[in-house]
Amino acid sequence: MSDNIFFTKEFKDNLRKYEEAREAHTSVYLEPEDFTDIAEYYHLHGDLPGALEAIKAALCIFPGATEPLAFKARVSILIYHDVNEAMRYAEMIDDKNDLEYFYIIAEIMIADNRLDDAEAYLTAREKILDEDDTEDYCLDVATLFADYEAYDLAAEWLRKCEDTDCNDYIELKGRISMNNGKLQESLRIFNELIDRVPFNNGYWNLLASAQYLSNDLSGSLESSDYALAIDPDDADAILNKANCLMMLGNSKDAEKCYEHYQRLQPQSEIADMGIAAVNMNENQLEVALSHWKRAARLCSTQSANKLEIYRNMCLVFASLSQYKKSFQIVDELEKITGGATVDSLILKGYIYLLTQDTQTASSCFEKALEMTSNSEKDNTLYYIAYCFFDCNDMQTAHDILRKLAASSKSRDFTDFWAYLVRTDYELGLQEEFLADLKKATERNPIGIQRELSDVFPNGMPVREFYNYAVHHPFGKRGRLSDNN
Repeated sequence: MSDNIFFTKEFKDNLRKYEEAREAHTSVYLEPEDFTDIAEYYHLHGDLPGALEAIKAALCIFPGATEPLAFKARVSILIYHDVNEAMRYAEMIDDKNDLEYFYIIAEIMIADNRLDDAEAYLTAREKILDEDDTEDYCLDVATLFADYEAYDLAAEWLRKCEDTDCNDYIELKGRISMNNGKLQESLRIFNELIDRVPFNNGYWNLLASAQYLSNDLSGSLESSDYALAIDPDDADAILNKANCLMMLGNSKDAEKCYEHYQRLQPQSEIADMGIAAVNMNENQLEVALSHWKRAARLCSTQSANKLEIYRNMCLVFASLSQYKKSFQIVDELEKITGGATVDSLILKGYIYLLTQDTQTASSCFEKALEMTSNSEKDNTLYYIAYCFFDCNDMQTAHDILRKLAASSKSRDFTDFWAYLVRTDYELGLQEEFLADLKKATERNPIGIQRELSDVFPNGMPVREFYNYAVHHPFGKRGRLSDNN
């Protein structure tokens, strides 16, 4: 359902009737889908109890209605992470031939890590549909798979659609393109949709996401502000803006946005993840750890965020010299993944580096590289280089980064050139420093500002770094001289 339904006169009238009745402690008659729209509205604005109260009112009148029960099933999946309870609500739906019934059964399967079963189930249901329903069905199924980041399946189902000019089709095509790294194509698609429907905040949010991935942070920030002008409580826009502000180094305002998001989505782990990242940037490690722990409690074990949360908890414990707890977190990660992974081996190597056990660290890194596919080797090498960089082994970090500099994939790593320039500087490599600095100031000025803020005069714009460095070569200790 599009959030823009909340701006229609019909929805506003229904919401007014419902809230007037609730305030007067009387009942109100609405259709099941109208009650469910009201529940969605409350949920999106951070009021889950209010949402469930609206669903309860619907079920008092329509005990077997599809939409309210599907809503309760999704709450069980997404908030309580209980697929058995979700299935119990789904089976209470009277009309087992309703398309929404098919979707919620499949969604429960996906949430239970049964993606193949969901695809087989939906394929079987397609064969018994009325011809008039097939087009909407294929688009809805494609959207469901995309919502759960199964983009290959989403693309397969989207190819079955014949109406390629409807907005929902075009939107999903743009989302799939964005996921596949075709950012220019996705930017074109989202701009086209905005030209068609300028006041659709969802399209502005998608454009902001594509711009963010394209490293157009100012454009992404502007698009998020357009979405927020339409709806100041748009959670996706608030999150996009927070992430942009973080990348731009504005931690204070980013934290305010994450806190706003948390008020709207208190059951989500994402706000705590953002706030924890802010705390880590400000070296408030104990505070960061409390937010990572809360995020871990809120997060579903099936969520990709679980690994990110545990990874960061491990890093914080290690930074606090609580190495035993760091290794315990890695063990938890490996329980989730069913054994050692490239990621867990790199984390172990990083912890061993912090404990000065370089030999064991190198062994972990070697095993990580052995497990890595050829297409992902550069990614693994980059993360290993960062481990050495963060542990102040600039020579080893520099050697790995220098090898990666020749790879086209170096462009995929946001802070690659910032780290390489810093190693040049620390090792006193004047010629390499100048050559890399020139590239870095063009490709990642934010990263360079962060990594070299102690090297250049306070307040100097990044665009002037290279010219200043040319006229101020390294002194005897590898520092820029004060000589003109």
